[in-house]
Amino acid sequence: MSDLANPTPANPNPGNTPGGNNAAANIPNPFAATGTPAPQAVPVVAQSVPAVAPSAPLPQSAPVAPAMPVANTAPVAAPIAPPVTPAQPVAAPAATPAPSIGAPKTPQPKKEDEKETLVLDIKGQAKKEKVETDEISIFKQIDEYLINMGGIKLDEKLLFFQLLASMIGAGLPIIDALNLLINQTKNKKLERVIIDMRTQIETGESLAGAMRNNDDVFDEATCSVVEAGEKSGKLNAILKELVAQYEQISSLSKKIKAVMMYPIIVIVFMILLTVVVLIFVVPKLEELFGGGDNLPLPTRILINGSDIVLSYWYFLIAGAIGGVGSFLYWKKSKTGSKQWSSIVLHFPIFGDILSKMILTRVSRIFGFLISAGVPVVESLKIASHIAENPVYQDKLLLAADDLTKGISIAENLSDDERLFPSMLVNMMAIGEKTASLDQVMGKAADFYNEELDRKIGGMSKMMEPVILSIIAGGAVFMILAIYLPILKMNEQVVGGF
Repeated sequence: MSDLANPTPANPNPGNTPGGNNAAANIPNPFAATGTPAPQAVPVVAQSVPAVAPSAPLPQSAPVAPAMPVANTAPVAAPIAPPVTPAQPVAAPAATPAPSIGAPKTPQPKKEDEKETLVLDIKGQAKKEKVETDEISIFKQIDEYLINMGGIKLDEKLLFFQLLASMIGAGLPIIDALNLLINQTKNKKLERVIIDMRTQIETGESLAGAMRNNDDVFDEATCSVVEAGEKSGKLNAILKELVAQYEQISSLSKKIKAVMMYPIIVIVFMILLTVVVLIFVVPKLEELFGGGDNLPLPTRILINGSDIVLSYWYFLIAGAIGGVGSFLYWKKSKTGSKQWSSIVLHFPIFGDILSKMILTRVSRIFGFLISAGVPVVESLKIASHIAENPVYQDKLLLAADDLTKGISIAENLSDDERLFPSMLVNMMAIGEKTASLDQVMGKAADFYNEELDRKIGGMSKMMEPVILSIIAGGAVFMILAIYLPILKMNEQVVGGF
């Protein structure tokens, strides 16, 4: 029991044993007596040994003693052979792929160089991307400007209303119809307008309100007609009538352009030819004739015109630009617009054609709105916007205001026969008395439409002799101005002989 209470260690003096910690201190140094310096202990390089489970246990007869440094202070009696350590498995270094024979070695860049290159590449790429982004932004701004400055042709509006009327007539909601129209149109500006209209309608705006918010595309007359269709519940019928109006306007515009194209081209060509003669031909003739005292009158006029053009050309250009700018500014003003509209109506040929165009549109829209159930006063106000002429617009608005006071339309419009012919006033009076104003106005519109076609056809036939007369007059003047001095010089030469 006492042995169990005080157990004695199996090795009470570990320093005296070969494997103890103090075994090297008790070994005598053989080199101390001879004076030979003791060899230094070779440090054992520790290598990473992988944990490999041995296949067989080590023999007990060969103890493993770790190599310890030999102390130089303790004397050693006799040399002792170093303990034999069993061979330990040494871990092989990590296998690297052997380079192929004859293959060039790829130099590996340093980390600092790689970092600097990477930073430079990133900065250069960022700068290049920024320049490309700026260029894209500039081109995008130019594209946006061109789209905003671009216009929408009358034929494109006509196609828009045709498709919109067809889709609404087929039962499609307005938003779905606009979505389909976005993909149909090829005009970028009209596409943006349709997208904006769809967005406004989705937020609760009416079709007429969305069109009014794009007043640079849709005029007040069109918005008023669409609004009347929405209020009366006959939007499809209103849009079809609006399409008919646009078709008529497009047809008249094409006819007028076809009539006016020929004289405009001839006049522009004559002006350019006159300028070329005054700048390049007349100075040579003046040098040839040696002065303008004894020259014929046409030649003197031509020479004086050439001197004015060559001496004061900058004043002429500045005056032309200033005059056109002042005219456009005056025409856009409220007072100038009314005055210009009144002047245009007094033109000999074009005034009559313009008056009949306005009466045709006003009569047709006014009669159609009444047949659609729109009140007469409201229909008259909408028809005033259709006129697109301040003189007619003021007169029709005054008639609508007087109608609320009990004054009939025919009585109000009868005081100016130049704007509203007596035949139209009498037809309106009959329509008011018989409650068939819508039918009467439709017949009046048909009559003025036929009259307008006859006027345009007659104008085209009349313009041809007028233009030929202008061309002949200019040619005769040029011939006289150039050849009269030559004939006069010939007479002097013949008389001298």
